[in-house]
Amino acid sequence: MTTSRQSRRDPIGLIMRKGRSRNSTRDFIRPSRHLVDPDQSIMKPANFVKRSTNIGTWNVRSLESTSSKLYELSQCMSEYQMGIVGLTETHRPGCDETVLDNGSLFINSGRTDGLRRQGVGLVISSELKNSLIMYNPVSERLLAARLHSKHINISVIIAYAPTEDADDKVKDTFYHQLASTFDELPDHDIKLLLGDFNARLTCDNSSWRGILGKHSLHQESNKNGCRLVDFCAMYGLTIGSTLFQHKNIHKETWKSPDGKTVTQIDHICISTTWAGSLLDVRSCRGADIGSDHYLVRGKLRIRFQAVEKRACQRGKIPDIEQLRNGSKVDQYNIALQNRFDSLPAVDDLNEQWETVRDVIKEVSLQVLGESPRLIKEQHLSMQTRDLIYERSRIKRRQPDSNTNRSEYSRVSKLIKKSCKRDDQSWADRVAGDMENAASKGYQREVWQKIRVLSGKKKKVPTATLR
Repeated sequence: MTTSRQSRRDPIGLIMRKGRSRNSTRDFIRPSRHLVDPDQSIMKPANFVKRSTNIGTWNVRSLESTSSKLYELSQCMSEYQMGIVGLTETHRPGCDETVLDNGSLFINSGRTDGLRRQGVGLVISSELKNSLIMYNPVSERLLAARLHSKHINISVIIAYAPTEDADDKVKDTFYHQLASTFDELPDHDIKLLLGDFNARLTCDNSSWRGILGKHSLHQESNKNGCRLVDFCAMYGLTIGSTLFQHKNIHKETWKSPDGKTVTQIDHICISTTWAGSLLDVRSCRGADIGSDHYLVRGKLRIRFQAVEKRACQRGKIPDIEQLRNGSKVDQYNIALQNRFDSLPAVDDLNEQWETVRDVIKEVSLQVLGESPRLIKEQHLSMQTRDLIYERSRIKRRQPDSNTNRSEYSRVSKLIKKSCKRDDQSWADRVAGDMENAASKGYQREVWQKIRVLSGKKKKVPTATLR
């Protein structure tokens, strides 16, 4: 169900038509990617989320170690029941998509020069990832996406602003790029702006009613805070992080390594018209990914809606490995020869081919059986997972204590060493399998292992906007 002016059949066309009057903004934006087949929108969508949805923002301070960091991210997504999380400082170059262990979809937008700096990302839970209409990796500091909800589409922007000490020209470029990205969004969408803005906001909202609340952690705004407030006033956004009354420990989003300095610089913003749909915003100090920032979680009362995918059964594939190792070659040849001997004579060429094809399929499944499903191999050992759990437990136990901080640092070093051993052990196993396949002449498996070791993935079947 969609309201007037809301197009599920061609949401991209709507954006492109809207952007034609703003040709100058196209210099900043990379090609967007359309993830939902428009033809599927004619099918009945499945509205399966009937409760409030948890959204959030988190400065993860690097996701370089895919074997441990992504595992910790998926664990936190499940533990805190997060639906949408905007990530900053991922430190992952390029644009890619990754399915996490819990089925969530992780989209990354990083630098194009290969440097592991900045980087933003979006994580969508397994329940909501079919709601994704498109996403646009704007730069290493900005990522835009659109999701389909019950009555109105939702546009999500992930932003990582320059620090307070950065040059003013860098800040001007960032906010100009952010404004250009907002100009490309449809006017009738709900806007969510998530990220680390390095912005301290004042609790005095007398001059900014509707934009700021009175429950900020700080008494005065810094320069980045003034820029953020001005931007939200221009684009009709409300900074939800300042709306709700909590203890100060639940407003803090960053704590210095010595534990003496705390700030509230990560924020969740929403369209002012829809600010009433934001039920709560607070920091979750127990979420642990080895970062000095806290997960900021908000509760959003909007019913998301996902396109129901066409029913697609996995075709039965014979286990040809038994032919390669020679265990059932004779039995297979005899069964195949007997079936061909009993076939009647057919003159039509197409009919002959269909008969031969069906016989080979049937005999292969009867003799060889169905090929087993491949199980994703886990990089992390149980020892590493136990260390990750131990570090998370330490973080929940009196985080301001000097003893706990030193213990947390010690366990973090052990996790890094253990992850390196696990990664090396996994690479050795893959290399051994590749050598074994090469000795048997299995070139397909060899190239599969090479792609795994090199980190290259198959291209995602997405349509790129021109």
